[in-house]
Amino acid sequence: MTFLDRARRRLAGWRRWLACAPLVAGLLVPAPAWASGLQVAPISLEFASQDPAQAMWLSNTGKQPLNVQLRIFEWRQVGGDDQLAPTRDLVPSSSILSIDPGERQLVRLVRLQPQPPAQEQSYRVLVDELPSPSRNDGKGLRFLLRYSIPIFVLPPGATPRFKSGGPQPPTDPASFSVRAEQRDGNSWLVVTNHARQRLRLSELSLIDARGGRETVVGGLLGYVLAGQERQWQLPVAFNALRTGTLKAKLNDDPDEQTLSMDHASQ
Repeated sequence: MTFLDRARRRLAGWRRWLACAPLVAGLLVPAPAWASGLQVAPISLEFASQDPAQAMWLSNTGKQPLNVQLRIFEWRQVGGDDQLAPTRDLVPSSSILSIDPGERQLVRLVRLQPQPPAQEQSYRVLVDELPSPSRNDGKGLRFLLRYSIPIFVLPPGATPRFKSGGPQPPTDPASFSVRAEQRDGNSWLVVTNHARQRLRLSELSLIDARGGRETVVGGLLGYVLAGQERQWQLPVAFNALRTGTLKAKLNDDPDEQTLSMDHASQ
């Protein structure tokens, strides 16, 4: 592998991390350099089909007051990519708030559409730290934090995946399909979720014809939402996908599974 290939792989890995991580540096603004103390818990939320609301805690572990904004979006996957759209299905009890140093505040996320969904509904709440004019004297750079928290509303009869209190049956491989595609010399993994609940993929590895293992994505690859399709560009040659075997962790299963793939070239 050449130096350029390694650099491209590293860049692709950072792009995936920024797309999937619950915490990202959202903005750089001129201000005195300081460490933000914004903390959010939990970093994912799940509503049972009849739950009217869920709680989220915002904390300030820093030494300066924080101003914070919350916005909730419907989370869709269109054309194989994630898209966020404004929604009134869920609203925060407070959309803008101030948190003093060492304090924390409770925010409730309230469902305005209480009827049970036919399949899992997906949302994201963006928690943005807002710039403070009192600290903007033009010296240095200050990072403003953004949390992107996934929210799922379960259909009736669905098994919760957070706080389930015990082991769950392994993910049914018939509930999703996988194909590898080659486009303009690049390799793509396309996953279609046929189930009523999300599919979470992580720890993606490629096993070659000799049994050697290469880590393709060491952490979270991403989600495929219920009844939708998601695609990712992979930093491996298409011929390696054709002749090898992909394995991944699905949801919170303890063991990895083999991804049975169809192959296509364009």
